[in-house]
Amino acid sequence: MLGAGVFGFGFSGLVDVVVLHHVLQWHHLVSGIYPMDTLAGLRTNLLADGLFSLVMLVGMTVGAGLLWRAERAASDPLAVHPLAGGALIGLGAFDVFDAVVNHMLLGLHQPLSQGGRYNPHWLVVSLLLVTAGYIVYRTGRPTGDDTSDG
Repeated sequence: MLGAGVFGFGFSGLVDVVVLHHVLQWHHLVSGIYPMDTLAGLRTNLLADGLFSLVMLVGMTVGAGLLWRAERAASDPLAVHPLAGGALIGLGAFDVFDAVVNHMLLGLHQPLSQGGRYNPHWLVVSLLLVTAGYIVYRTGRPTGDDTSDG
């Protein structure tokens, strides 16, 4: 499950950057510190987004490596429910981290330029993803089996 969670965390971060930062252009990683309406500010924000994307790609690669290692070490194929649950937990965990650390504690950016108005909603949806992941994980895991790294 660890590999699936790490992969899900990185995937969620990468989707966040691509969709919210680049396609919708709602914010950038450090737009709460460096304004997006100046060329220097935009360049700084794009650089931060790019570096963050690289970190998320590394996270996805590490997660995929952990999954590969767990699959190779397992005597039976890895079960789908724990993997899907772990990935959902990772997806939600990134969003919880983003809401609490980046939005609320550090003020790096806000989901929309509404002064944090959407943070509670973002956090609730993120926690629902984590909860859904846990439920999916538990429904497919045999009792007492918590040894998989996948």
